[in-house]
Amino acid sequence: MSNNFRKPQRGTDPQKPRQTPRQKPQQKAAAFRGAQAARARRRRVLFGLGAVAAAMAIGVGVGTQLTGRTAEADETLASGSERPPAVPANTSGKDGVVVPYGDKNAKGTLTVYADMRCPYCAAVEKQLGAAVDELVADGTIKVEYRMAAFLDGALGGKGSHTALAALGAAANESPRKFYEYQHVLYANQPPEDEDSFASTAKLVDPAKKVPGLNSAAFNKAVKEKTYLPWAQRTGGRFHEYGVSGTPTFVVDGKQMTVLDDEGRPVSTKAFVEEVRTAIKGYHPARD
Repeated sequence: MSNNFRKPQRGTDPQKPRQTPRQKPQQKAAAFRGAQAARARRRRVLFGLGAVAAAMAIGVGVGTQLTGRTAEADETLASGSERPPAVPANTSGKDGVVVPYGDKNAKGTLTVYADMRCPYCAAVEKQLGAAVDELVADGTIKVEYRMAAFLDGALGGKGSHTALAALGAAANESPRKFYEYQHVLYANQPPEDEDSFASTAKLVDPAKKVPGLNSAAFNKAVKEKTYLPWAQRTGGRFHEYGVSGTPTFVVDGKQMTVLDDEGRPVSTKAFVEEVRTAIKGYHPARD
């Protein structure tokens, strides 16, 4: 992990609070928020060696759980079909877990780590999404989305995975449709103690707002959860990235400030200036 990372910002931490099966969703959400606030106040999650420890903790907890689910899904598919789990077109990396957006020859690369149930991610997308799109359009950056799904384990439910599977169906159509669809889903994000995204009906309807996405093929893929095994693999890889939570934005190895000390999205101007500065001062290693 890059030594250029700054101290973590207030956001959604994948280290979930203790919970019991009988806890109500509201209690889980309240406990989760309380754990977040305590961690933010103590500022005990540090990058560098601290990030390694955090990543190990995630791997033992949520990461292990997601990996187990993925293995079960793979076994089910293997027993019922000779075809491997579907991987969306227009993805990259091992098992297609990275969704790229923008010109591959852009000046810099913005890596976005996010969970579709994360309210901080939705707030940042609402505030900075248009700026990101403009930076992509003018060739300043390309984006690599590395999605998480740990909030299903933290809060209970399946919404993070189901929404990510639907995003896979959008990515299969085009990177642009993936980008626009995740923007629309964030705009329609339910409260964190509600698992509405677990319902495919809640995911199909917002797609009507994305030009050309509301097709029979897309709707079929969402309703049948064609890309759920891919979503499980993608979410299960989050603990490997060395980031402490979501949302995390990294430009060419340098973490951007997307939330202030109060957990509010920074201004568009401040974000764009920081992105351009990060790219200007970045010197990639040469082979």
